[in-house]
Amino acid sequence: MDDEFIGTVKLITGEEIVAKVVYLEDEDKVMLENPLQVDSARQKKGTLEISGFSFREWMCATFDNMFIINRSHIITVSEIEGPIVDFYKETLTRMENGKSLSTGGNKLPRGSGYLGSVKDMKKSLENIFKKS
Repeated sequence: MDDEFIGTVKLITGEEIVAKVVYLEDEDKVMLENPLQVDSARQKKGTLEISGFSFREWMCATFDNMFIINRSHIITVSEIEGPIVDFYKETLTRMENGKSLSTGGNKLPRGSGYLGSVKDMKKSLENIFKKS
């Protein structure tokens, strides 16, 4: 492993965090840059259950993006690569651009999904009841 890498860190609190990890040997501490907490996600489609994960901010009440933790608070660290790194970087980019994590930042246009206006619908319903 290099001096710094993107990895997943399991803490003694049970939290799993993905971040850029740097071991600070002189202090026996670990620096986490842009940490995101991993949350399990499960979805049922009929009889099939799909399992995965999502990311959310690890520390919400700060604008800092670097944190130092004692090595004794870590159970294990594992370097990650491939699609998980891509998903992590994509999530960070969306967060930096202020886009929602749940919708991926793609908002529907105002008129999307509407079949008509309230006026038109009201008129249509009034006509139905007048005929009865």
